[in-house]
Amino acid sequence: MLSIHEHATLEDASTELLDFALAPSNWTTALPADQAPASVHGDVQYQRRVGSLRIYTVVEVASSLDVFLRVAFRAPGLTPVKAADLLETFLKQRLPLTPNSEWQVEVDERRWIHFVRRYAAQRLQA
Repeated sequence: MLSIHEHATLEDASTELLDFALAPSNWTTALPADQAPASVHGDVQYQRRVGSLRIYTVVEVASSLDVFLRVAFRAPGLTPVKAADLLETFLKQRLPLTPNSEWQVEVDERRWIHFVRRYAAQRLQA
């Protein structure tokens, strides 16, 4: 059984996990619209842990060839507002948040707080 890599700080987890998830060879296909995002958290390659905080990051390619970045957090007592602060810290070194950047936010049945936004500006061309 594989275990989730643990890190001392969110910044350390960010460096390692974003390097892995943003590499095109590690991109995944997006879930169908009728499938809940909670089902994807089984792959520990896309997860890291900092204390009780779990982080999941993946780049998803939809059937339309649109590309999305998904970052999800889970921890006891975590709220969407606190998760947004974690998102800013998590992305700061590699993809700093900019004013008016739009993220979709969703809380799934396993209490993961997902942030999703378009990663590539235009649709990929096959």
